[in-house]
Amino acid sequence: MITPELIAYIRGEFAKGRTREEIRTTLGEGGGWSEADLGEAFRVVIPMQSFSQSPLTVKATSSSSWMRTLLIWVAVILFCFAVFGLFRTQINDFWNSAMANLQGFSVPSFGLEKIFSTDKAPAENNTVVKKADSVKDCGNSTAPDPKNPLSYQNNAVLACLGNSAIRCEEAKGVLKDALFPTLFQITKENVKDQNTCNFKLSYTEDSTLVDVSGKKLALQYISCSLSRVSELDESNPESPFFKAPSRDNPSKYASQIYFYGTLGLFIEQELDQNKIRGLGCSGPYIDSVLASYQKMQSQAPK
Repeated sequence: MITPELIAYIRGEFAKGRTREEIRTTLGEGGGWSEADLGEAFRVVIPMQSFSQSPLTVKATSSSSWMRTLLIWVAVILFCFAVFGLFRTQINDFWNSAMANLQGFSVPSFGLEKIFSTDKAPAENNTVVKKADSVKDCGNSTAPDPKNPLSYQNNAVLACLGNSAIRCEEAKGVLKDALFPTLFQITKENVKDQNTCNFKLSYTEDSTLVDVSGKKLALQYISCSLSRVSELDESNPESPFFKAPSRDNPSKYASQIYFYGTLGLFIEQELDQNKIRGLGCSGPYIDSVLASYQKMQSQAPK
């Protein structure tokens, strides 16, 4: 069984410039780790490895910025590792106990259609929202990797979501992913004759994932204005930075929105809650990521 220490060690060795085979040899022959454990550990680490090898701040030469970036990514790793189910047993026990105590009471159910429903009571500020049946259904696909063009090129679902975002048209789609939110929405509101276009990423109601504190991720979401979306530019590996995304390729644009909502926002704003909320972003997914970071800080060696 892989451990957080194993994950942290592998990422640290990658940061030193060692290759996968060198690390595997050290851990297998010298550390006694099995091939199965090492294979699982590398699958967790490698998808984000290229980001950990470069400081994700404009002041790449600053040692304090480098340490801050390292802490950010270690926190994200712990968050991802936690949602694989480290606390699933405790959550199940708690849930079963709660359900037993609620016997005899009527508990309302909430289907996935309520996640996408935009029906609202008339608001005092004259907010007008389209009915759910006017929301375009873009279908189901697999979550993209912005660093791998093959994961979003010629993808009809992403193209549909990207075009809807560009046109500010309400749409929904499902992007399957083992860790991050899978429900992708483009929403539009008209407040005082001005359109506001947002993206919303949500976990499904039946998700069994939990965050590092043991809190269920089911129905958790993050929502931000599309105008806040940024693209990570790594053309200069020594000084990567965020810039306005290109909308020339709708499927690529949708993949950038997805990456920004799940990770990019937190990297760009250095996991600062005030900065993130100040952008107008909302949702309990933000709190889960920040809680993971705070727990990492509290457990860091003094």
